[in-house]
Amino acid sequence: MTHRFIALLLCLLLPQFSIAAVSLAELRQQISEQQFAAAVQTGAQLLAQNAAHAEARFLTAYAYQMTDQKDRAIEMYQGLIDDNPLLPEPRNNLAMIFLAQGDYDRASQLLVEAIHTHPSYATAYDNLSQIYKGIASEAYRRAVSESSEPAKYMHSIQLTAITGLEAAATEPLAQAGASEPTAVTFANQETLLLEQVKRWAQAWSSKEFEAYADFYAAGYRARFKTHAQWVAQRRERILRPGEINVEVSDIQIKWRSENRAIIDFRQAFESPGYSDRVVKRLVFDRAGSQWKITEERVLSVL
Repeated sequence: MTHRFIALLLCLLLPQFSIAAVSLAELRQQISEQQFAAAVQTGAQLLAQNAAHAEARFLTAYAYQMTDQKDRAIEMYQGLIDDNPLLPEPRNNLAMIFLAQGDYDRASQLLVEAIHTHPSYATAYDNLSQIYKGIASEAYRRAVSESSEPAKYMHSIQLTAITGLEAAATEPLAQAGASEPTAVTFANQETLLLEQVKRWAQAWSSKEFEAYADFYAAGYRARFKTHAQWVAQRRERILRPGEINVEVSDIQIKWRSENRAIIDFRQAFESPGYSDRVVKRLVFDRAGSQWKITEERVLSVL
């Protein structure tokens, strides 16, 4: 009797679990296919079965956001943040809603919080960087224009529609008393890195080799077997007779963590026997209070 009762109980329960699993798979597929109106309905049905399911809540909020039901999306993202404070993705998407409304302060604060809860979350770094550029662009536009109408700056802003949310994040919050990233500190670091690239190019142009080499991390060797070989080759190249000129432009910063930044830019090089125009990438890593180049490569020839 006991075995028959268990078997009967499983027969009654298994269809319920099957419906939930199919519904979640359907919701994921609708999101991936950008069927957002249908995803709103599927999400609502799924949450009626399990109102606490983190991934279902997140994807449903995303569907509301993409169907321009911003108030409902805000409510759902905020509830998800309250219940799962270690998840960075809801903060990122909520920030994008406030950014679209022109609220730079709330948007940037949410992104800083996202980075604090998950320091390796690259999307938040990239979006925060774009917001800083937007603020600077807006200030300049107002300075040179008679118009007082605010302009929205949404270039390269990224939403996220992840499908692997767990009910709780696994990485701990930063310890109390630890240094927390803020909008001001990130802006300061971005300004510092922009100047670093310009000074690197200037040291190269002026053939100040020791200053030039000091921009690189200790032990940097590029394609050479040792750092000493790289230093010898660069010294010979840079200190050859004749003037050289290195100009950089269109500098773009992409944050990969609080201590790593990828910087892409256009480089124009001129020397007596050679010249080129390329898109170059420098990767800077922070060691203490200093940023050092740890990778350098050409992305394309112009």
